[in-house]
Amino acid sequence: MSAETEFENRGMNVSRRGFIGGLAAAGAFVAGGLSGCAAGNSTESKSSKGDSDASQSKPQDISETVDCDIVVVGAGISGLAAAVQAGQNGDKVLLLEKASAVGGNGMGTECVFAIGSHYQQEQGIEINPVDVIAKELEESQYRVDGSLWMDLIEHSADNIDWLEECGVGFNGTVDTYSPGGLYATAHWFEGECGAVGYVPAMQAAAEAEGVEIRFSTSASQLIMSDGKISGLYAKDGSGNDIQINCRAVILASGGIGGNKELLLKEGWSQAQLDEMLFQCVPTVEGDGYQMATAIGAKDYISQCADQVFNAIEAFGTDTSAPYNSPLNGGFGLTSMGPCLWVNQEGDRFTPEDLGYINMAAQATACKGNSASYAIFDQSLLDACTQDPADAEVAAAAFASENSKSIVKADTVAELAENFGIDPSVLQMTVDRYNELCRKGSDTDFGKRAEFMTPLENGPFYMGKMVNLLVVIDGGLMTNKRAEVLDSEHAPIPGLYAVGLDGAMLWRNVYTQNMPGTQMGNNINSGRNAANAASKYIKA
Repeated sequence: MSAETEFENRGMNVSRRGFIGGLAAAGAFVAGGLSGCAAGNSTESKSSKGDSDASQSKPQDISETVDCDIVVVGAGISGLAAAVQAGQNGDKVLLLEKASAVGGNGMGTECVFAIGSHYQQEQGIEINPVDVIAKELEESQYRVDGSLWMDLIEHSADNIDWLEECGVGFNGTVDTYSPGGLYATAHWFEGECGAVGYVPAMQAAAEAEGVEIRFSTSASQLIMSDGKISGLYAKDGSGNDIQINCRAVILASGGIGGNKELLLKEGWSQAQLDEMLFQCVPTVEGDGYQMATAIGAKDYISQCADQVFNAIEAFGTDTSAPYNSPLNGGFGLTSMGPCLWVNQEGDRFTPEDLGYINMAAQATACKGNSASYAIFDQSLLDACTQDPADAEVAAAAFASENSKSIVKADTVAELAENFGIDPSVLQMTVDRYNELCRKGSDTDFGKRAEFMTPLENGPFYMGKMVNLLVVIDGGLMTNKRAEVLDSEHAPIPGLYAVGLDGAMLWRNVYTQNMPGTQMGNNINSGRNAANAASKYIKA
């Protein structure tokens, strides 16, 4: 469904996905796994200095010693892919999961990127890979390595076949996912959710290949001998220390999104973190990043790509996969386009439909403001609360003391006064916006005409927009074999990072115009790491 069809009248019948043409899921390109808290953090390279125990504290009481070929840290999307591939390669694999179940952030994922799949061939969908690569290089200002995109594209059709061989179900839909998607690369899971289409099948595939999965077990520290990975320490659910001897470790811990200290280091302010909402699994705490940098991995946290959106705190966040409530999902009411956005001065500052170009650009546009607000009317709120669950959330928000988060008023002046904004300035902003809406052309910021709806009839609503963090991509520098690199950009023997731990396809902001690429990269990097580790062990 096109954006034009979606918004051709304000009284439309809106579904939880249909309202925004499919650009609704906070978990759309999200995947990850869980690992354990790590000790220490150092940017000095130790990868060639022998035994890492010299610089880190070895647990005093080892309750169990385990031997295997490969340890995978985290049983999310990328961790499951790595474990299954490693098992198929004939390696003895131990999969550690911090939580009590597999899936991690990947439970809400919906689709996988591919070019040249049998589904696309059957439907006559042809995409020139160079168009995808050229666009992504351009949007990153040529800071990403194009060979990584080439590797993903070259293996993407085979990845779909492999997933189906593993029992993963697709419903046959291949589309652009959203109005902002540039190409029909999104291959949808059965049930339109990773919790249905991907996770159960991949857990079963891992177990069928003899992969041992240990739940409630946290990896805590890597072990090196003679400059190579030789194992790691972990804690079981009872707090007992375990030593695992292995030849390779694949980090799939889900990134740094749940660790506020690391988010400060990445560049967020304390004030932003204090009011930030979190959609990511709270136990995703940068464990892979911390363990790897402690032994000399290149610290690439400043280049992490943010998947952070806008939200109104009073509405909370959608807690049901695939997290696509039109009221408070990852692409909820504030970011659909029809709202008017103003900053702390009451001035408009950006086209409010920029989320249809890049969902993550929402928060980026607001990041320099000390405060950002969304103004809308009753008809938009009604459209977003047709689902009884959403209506209940909205009713609860207005029934409680949330004047610092959202306010309802009959006049623009009342809205301004509630948030300490000069009423005359805000009124001028609204008047100018309404003038542009009546003309049908946003000559100030270029918002598309279908989203230009005047704010003329009260009651009006004004909500303070806060950041909604979904995941953070990256932190560790890796190559296309998913090998973790040290400060000299040389591989650390036996160490790999996949999924959100080593997402090198993006810089600073995740470009969400190539549908399914996050999920595609999680699977591709997981397989690449397993294959590279197998070759490394055999060599």
